[in-house]
Amino acid sequence: MKTTVLQENLQKAVALSSHFVSSKAQLPILSNILLQAKKTKLIISSTNLETSVSTSIGSKTEEEGDIAVNGKTINDIVTNLTNDSIEIESMHEHLKLSSGSFKSKILGTNSSDFPKLPSIVDKKTFTLKTNEFIKSLSKVLFSVSTDETRPILTGVLFVSRDLKLSLVATDGFRLSEIKIKNEAKLPDLRIIIPRAVLNELSKVDEEENIEVYFDKENNQIVFGIGDTVFSSRIIEGEFPDYEKIIPTSSICTVNIDKNELEKALKLSSVFARDSGNIIKLRIKNEELIINAESSNSGNQEMGLEIRTEQEIKTEINIMFNYRFIEEFLKTVEDDEIQIQISDNNKASKFLDPKNPNFLHIIMPIKTQG
Repeated sequence: MKTTVLQENLQKAVALSSHFVSSKAQLPILSNILLQAKKTKLIISSTNLETSVSTSIGSKTEEEGDIAVNGKTINDIVTNLTNDSIEIESMHEHLKLSSGSFKSKILGTNSSDFPKLPSIVDKKTFTLKTNEFIKSLSKVLFSVSTDETRPILTGVLFVSRDLKLSLVATDGFRLSEIKIKNEAKLPDLRIIIPRAVLNELSKVDEEENIEVYFDKENNQIVFGIGDTVFSSRIIEGEFPDYEKIIPTSSICTVNIDKNELEKALKLSSVFARDSGNIIKLRIKNEELIINAESSNSGNQEMGLEIRTEQEIKTEINIMFNYRFIEEFLKTVEDDEIQIQISDNNKASKFLDPKNPNFLHIIMPIKTQG
């Protein structure tokens, strides 16, 4: 193998691939990145057997070939090289890198042991608009659970039918749902896709559409976008019947300025973070009062003006984890948010008036008695 590429392009491709490398795997080959030189491109791939990525960059290739090299090693080297061309050559399971006055020889591995990665060529199940899909991912990924003891919640539920695709995520304390309308008919699907691959997809800066292929036989999802192909195993199991916990009525609906609420939450966090992130919301007349207390630091109280859509006959008191509200606010496009409270001890809806297809619910911290 002998080829030349630009440092900037190689650095981006290797950095992306390094996210899919498994450094603690029982199979040593999985700590490697596969480089394959073709006539006009260099293909960079990696996998941990659960998720994988394969991307290509333009190159001037004199001799085709391939080699697998340690992902961390090549990433550290390429990242610190100057923005110039890099000559890449493989000889006897060694990879030579040359750029300006820099020369390096990295110990490589025979590529024959590298797992075969899925491709999406001529196999697409459906197509999604990149910008809309990535924007939608940002509204649900923060609600995915990080608790590995409940693997079914460590991914996003994809439900597609006719012209609609719904993305749903929950960690048991909050839930996000976004509905996307598609131009072409979608197949009937109900699958759970791991957070890891969706996190990487959400960072893609590409104008081309996303081609999606569901390989039912191998229980695998494949996303093709531009010169990059992501793949992941599907999480097996039954996602909770989330629709049952979505409130259908409310005792109080309030509209609040988003920026004012953000400021109030930042102030309350000074005390709330010492007491399990708990804040108390008190709603009466045309005011929302946020209270936070700490046995170590003290307490604070702040009132915000609100608009209500019905008369509030009795004072409402409800407690939340302030971080859950804070993370929701980061996804809101409107200048205000709407909160629909159904009961002091039941889930409340947090809505973005500008996006009726987006729903977020947060479970309150229950009071005794």
